Parts: sequence; structure tokens; C-alpha cells
Amino acid sequence: MKTFFNLLIVVFLVGVFSCSLDDKSSAPPAGNPVFSVKLVDAPSAYDAVNVEIVGMEANTGSGWITLALDNTGIYNLLSFTNGNSLTLINYKVMAPCTMSEVRLILGTNNTVVVNGETFELKTPSGQTSGYKIKMHPQTLVPGGVYVLMLDFNTEKSVHETGNGKYMLQPVVTGYFENTVGSISGTITPITGAYYVEATNATDTSNTYINSANGQFLLPTVLEGSYNVRFFPNSGFSEKIVPNVVIVVGQTTEMGTITIE
Repeated sequence: MKTFFNLLIVVFLVGVFSCSLDDKSSAPPAGNPVFSVKLVDAPSAYDAVNVEIVGMEANTGSGWITLALDNTGIYNLLSFTNGNSLTLINYKVMAPCTMSEVRLILGTNNTVVVNGETFELKTPSGQTSGYKIKMHPQTLVPGGVYVLMLDFNTEKSVHETGNGKYMLQPVVTGYFENTVGSISGTITPITGAYYVEATNATDTSNTYINSANGQFLLPTVLEGSYNVRFFPNSGFSEKIVPNVVIVVGQTTEMGTITIE
């Protein structure tokens, strides 16, 4: 009986300290890492890209676990640009672990709107297990607060196959906030440009400029030096600001950029 009781204790401890989301039946010890997931989108030329988000999973080295989402449903990804985001997981306590991969699981109710017309977005067969997200492994340590940003690139994810048919093959990159920086600023006049893009030899980040106030925000930019290019509206000239330096964990404020 004593041996059996000891075995139960071991099983209980393994369950508590495995990497899983907090729930009422088995709460991880106090002081464990806190984990969030937010989704943003790189803009595209479509009117709307509506995807059904149903779940997420994570690989912690000892197998895949389910990450319970706070928000599921059908969302227009183009709503999550220029500083807007969709919170999929909102500050959940987890046990310490190393997260090496995540998968985003989509439903079948996906559509794209092109020139005001809605088309079904077909998904490849065999994708019920989810779409792998490119990311670097991250160790979640006690006391740490971690925000995983999922950058869903609709321009690369939606493909026209001909005869008015479209295919969805998601291209999603994951960045932890403690590994990236951001760029923000305002253009003047606010009608001078509609789009901003930061590029260097290895990375590109872009977004539409807010037409109401001229503000822009590139939320997930890797560390390094970038050329920031502003795409002009009719009657204005393109502008490139070189050598904009991005530091991890900081927002590089470009101030007011004059478009001539």
C-alpha cells in the first residue's frame, strides 16, 4: 500500500510540473511563468481575409499539449494591423518549460473578399492537426511574463488557383516580445503616404498608415538596422529613412515624418 501511495505522489507531481495551462483542477505553484498569445497581421491588398480560429497546441519537448484559447471564432485578419491585435490567450499561468513549436488550428469557415466579392478559402487536406508556426524556442522560467506574437502574413497565405478559386496556406511567424522591438511614428500631411515598410538584408515588416491621423506602428521587428520606406499617395514623393535602429524590447519612435 505504501508503494502504491508513493506512486500516486510521483504521478501528481509530474502532472503539476508538466508544461500546461492553469486550470482549477491542477493549478501550477505560485510564481510560475505567465503566458499570453496575440495575433497580428501583415497587410495585403484584399478587402478582407476571414479565418476561423479554433485552437492552438504547443510542443514542449515531451509532446504536444493543448493551449486553451480565450477567443475563438471567425476573424477578419486585416483588422489586426497597425497596432491592433487579437488576444488568443490572455495571461495564463503555466508550469516552467521550453516551448519549441506551436501550431495554429483553423476551421473550415474561411473566406476572402476581393473587390467586394466573397470567395471560399479552401484549405489543403490533412491539415486538421494545425499549421506549424515558425519560431525560436523559448524557455519559460518562474516569475517570467511572456507574450508570443503571431504574425499572420495574409499576402503570402492566400493563393488564387484560377477560375475564381482561392487556397489558404497559412504563413505565420511567432516572435516573443522579449526578442523583438517595434517602430512607430506619424506622417505629415496625413494624406502623404498610405503604407510603410522596414527592410534590411534578412527581415521585412510592413503596415498601412492610419489614414485618420497619419500614425503607424510596426509591432514585431527583429533587432538590427532598417531602411524605412514610405509609399506615397498621388501627388507626393516616396521617402526612405535609412539606418533606423531597432533594439529588443524597445519602441523606436521616428517622430513626425514629412512626406513631400
